[in-house]
Amino acid sequence: NLRQAQYDISHDELDAVAIGAFEANGITVIDAESSFDDEGSPWSLTGGYRFSRYLAVEVGYLDLGTAKYDATGTVGVPGLGILDTDLGIDISAKGPTVAAAVYAPLGEKFDVHGRLGMFFVDSSFDIGVGLEDAFDSDEISESSEDFFASIGAAFHFTPSFAASLDFSLFQDVGDELETDVDSLTLGVEYNFF
Repeated sequence: NLRQAQYDISHDELDAVAIGAFEANGITVIDAESSFDDEGSPWSLTGGYRFSRYLAVEVGYLDLGTAKYDATGTVGVPGLGILDTDLGIDISAKGPTVAAAVYAPLGEKFDVHGRLGMFFVDSSFDIGVGLEDAFDSDEISESSEDFFASIGAAFHFTPSFAASLDFSLFQDVGDELETDVDSLTLGVEYNFF
């Protein structure tokens, strides 16, 4: 599958998290600039059993890729003066999925379909901070079970082989660090008969 995923967390929210983390440690942010790439490069692998032309169950594994936040600037540290700093935050989510799928054939070659399922997520929030030549990092990991839904359409080249385009919404991924994730997938399907 070729996927594009977008994490629904804003650049401003991550700026606030970064500034808040410095201030909580008595460090004053003097000047900073940051960038945020909210699109991960996800991949998935799915298999299932199709009861009929209209109904199937599926299990799979999904990695939604990593969103990356980077900031550089200068900070005031009590007792040490003004120092250069770098901060990086990586946000990722992955885990197994299970879903029910319904299909509506439109002639011999096309179908539209929908899925409703659960995503058993392991999400992580990796933080790395550098002050001059010193560096430290931490990882916050969470597990959660979150609903997802998708809609899509498929073109069947043969009875066994099809290409599919799907849009999926993963709701409230994570636990304390919740975010919605939208995903657009171009995939191939192979049916064993």
